[in-house]
Amino acid sequence: MQFSGKVVAVRTNEKDQRLTWGYRKSDKLVRAYKKKEVAAYRVELELHSRLLRREQILTLDDFDDLPEVVYPAHFQFVNVDWKRLRQHIMSKLGPGGKNVLNGADKRARSLSRLRRYLRRNGIVNVHRFLVPLALNREITQALGRWARDFEQAKYGKKKTE
Repeated sequence: MQFSGKVVAVRTNEKDQRLTWGYRKSDKLVRAYKKKEVAAYRVELELHSRLLRREQILTLDDFDDLPEVVYPAHFQFVNVDWKRLRQHIMSKLGPGGKNVLNGADKRARSLSRLRRYLRRNGIVNVHRFLVPLALNREITQALGRWARDFEQAKYGKKKTE
C-alpha cells in the first residue's frame, strides 16, 4: 500500500466511521475518527521504529525534526481533481473512458481503491490529479507549534543555536 508521492491513502471502515492507513507491522499507522466530546476528528499518527531509524530519529533530541520528517512526506490531506482526471481519461482511452470514469466514481470514497482501479485500467501517476487541501496549512502550523513546545519542554526554555 505504498504510494509514490506525498499523500496518505485512506480506507474507511463503514461500521465505526474510522479512517485508517497502514498496518501494525508497516512503517506507520494513521487513524482518524470522530471525537464526539470535542465535535472534531482526531488524527493519530503511529510511527514505528523502522521509519524512525531510517529518518535518523534515534534520540530524544532528534524528535525536534519529527514534523519535517512526517509532513508532508508521510501525511497530507488531498482531493481528487476530477475535472483534470476526467479529461485525461477521455483523451487517453477515448469512448471506453466513460466506463473507467463510472468505475472510478464508484471507488471514490477510498483513495487506495481508486488508485488501484485506475492503475489497472492504464491510468498511472494518479498523484498528478491530487490537490492538497487548505487544511494542510493548519497542520503545518500545528506541527510547528508542537515542535516549539516540545523543544521548550525538553530544555525548559527556548534552545539557542
